[in-house]
Parts: sequence; C-alpha cells; structure tokens
Amino acid sequence: MIKQKFKEGFTLIEVLVVLGVIAIIASIAVPSIKGIITQAEATKVITDMRNVEVAVLNYSLFNSNLKDLNIETLVNENYLSTTPENIQISAGGSREIKIEYTGEDLSGKDLYKIDKDISYSEGSFPYLLVTY
Repeated sequence: MIKQKFKEGFTLIEVLVVLGVIAIIASIAVPSIKGIITQAEATKVITDMRNVEVAVLNYSLFNSNLKDLNIETLVNENYLSTTPENIQISAGGSREIKIEYTGEDLSGKDLYKIDKDISYSEGSFPYLLVTY
C-alpha cells in the first residue's frame, strides 16, 4: 500500500489573491477612517468651545465687567476645570464674547459641520459668539 503525501500550505497564487483583496478593502476603508478621525477631533473642539461658553455665562452672572476676561481667569476661579487647547476668548461688541478656535488642524468648515452656530470665513479663526 502506497501512502500519498500531501503538501500542506498555500500556493503563491492564493497568497497573492488574498493580498489583492486586502489591498482593495484597505483602499476603501482608509479614507473613511480619516473622515471619522477629523469628525471626532472637531467634536472635541466644539465641546471645548461650548464648555467655555457655559463658563462665560456663569462668570457673567457674578461679574459685570467681562472686557478683560480670559481663559486663565475662568480656570483660576473654577469656572473651567482645565485650560482647553487652542481656544481663546475676547470681548466682542456690546455684551458679547467671542470664543475662537486658534488651532490649525481643523477648518471652520469641519467645525461648522458639527455645530451650525460656528461662524467662519477664509483667513480668520472659526468662532462662537456668546451674548450675555
């Protein structure tokens, strides 16, 4: 009786076909993942801006002069627990505070997709206007 010995493993063609399929799936998935990452970063920035908005409104309940208000004051007086990255505030018009995103990673358009209250234009930082 002759025993037949079978070779185990994959042929070169099978390996190449699997690699081709993986490459096609990766080429479809990578752009989608990049969009999701951008959306997550924009959501974090919007959350930071909204937290600053609440802090400004709370601060305005107990203080009438907000012309010199800054992020450090809000943190030092416990209206904010931490200093948000790339967020600045400045006095706008009468009874208005402008909360600006000063980072370069996201555009105003990215932020506007998440929150329609965000204003932006070419060459300026996207901002949220708070009236108190």
